[in-house]
Amino acid sequence: MSTESKNVGLKVLGIFGALYLFLVGIKGMSSAIKHMGSDVADSIFTTTSDPVIALFIGVFATVLFQSSSTTTSLIVGMVSSGALGLAGAVPMIMGANIGTTVTNTIVSIGHLNRGSEFRRAFAASTVHDFFNMMSVMVLFPLEMAFHGIQRSAEWISSLMFGKIQNVEILKAKSPIKVAIKSGAKFVEKFSFDNDVIYLILSILITFAMLYALVKILRSLVLKKVEVFFDEYIFKTAIRAIGFGIVLTIMVQSSSITTSLVVPLAGAGVLTLRQIFPFTLGANIGTTVTALLAAITGTVAALIAAISHLLFNIFGIIIIYGLPFLRVIPLNCAEWIADQAVKNKLIPVLYLLLVFVGMPLTIILLGR
Repeated sequence: MSTESKNVGLKVLGIFGALYLFLVGIKGMSSAIKHMGSDVADSIFTTTSDPVIALFIGVFATVLFQSSSTTTSLIVGMVSSGALGLAGAVPMIMGANIGTTVTNTIVSIGHLNRGSEFRRAFAASTVHDFFNMMSVMVLFPLEMAFHGIQRSAEWISSLMFGKIQNVEILKAKSPIKVAIKSGAKFVEKFSFDNDVIYLILSILITFAMLYALVKILRSLVLKKVEVFFDEYIFKTAIRAIGFGIVLTIMVQSSSITTSLVVPLAGAGVLTLRQIFPFTLGANIGTTVTALLAAITGTVAALIAAISHLLFNIFGIIIIYGLPFLRVIPLNCAEWIADQAVKNKLIPVLYLLLVFVGMPLTIILLGR
């Protein structure tokens, strides 16, 4: 066996190990929050009782974590523990979709002093921003009025696991769940019966394993993928969406997959219209992390995770599926890229206003 094959084998084993510890961390978070009781629950409910505030908490938290996967996994953990209701979780998940686009927008600023190259790169990054913003603008008020996403997620959950009750998924002697619960109990032993320490340890494990998964998968997948993008991946929108889904599932990070195409756009290898559907696929692929996290939780946690998936699917069907709406994110991205080339302060102000200033102001005013 060659050295390269051995390295690949070790990395595959590393993926399974990191995935197991990631699920242990999620289970630990859920258990710790549940142990901490009603005071924590009351504080979280107070923070998220207003769906608009919950939306912007999702945005700001994801900007801080630099990962919608992390934010949605935390949300699922809180829902599983009963500390956060679905009425607050669904808007927070929508906000996480906006916050996650900050990474590729930051990447595009690396091209700032390169004229037309920067214009292409900045447009390629902000088209993802504008699509996710449009999805929220269309679906958020509809969800608040009719709860269509939540009800659809409840229906899917009922098909998968029977009538929805406040019981745990896979409760009946699932070997996976037994192994995960045993791991969480092991972590709890090192917390000295202190729920705060248990929560902190669980969060650290979750974040560390999410980072490890991304690093290992990135080393396996992303080194050779750029060569094939233009020739094989972006010939049709359906193919680009499909690849965006698969690649994001593999690397567990839409930030990585969408950031990958920014330099290709800057170099002129890919056009804005080729990149656009790929980012939509990344939106769907990133929901897998929350679905994995929900395995260790309650039916409510599964509903929250499925809501994340449905939000992205409905956004693609409505906005990308209708030609007169499809062009709006493209036109907005091209317009702001033109302005950014003329004034180099615009991309910086855009980042600070959209991803920090606006969400933080609304959160503070809502307290």
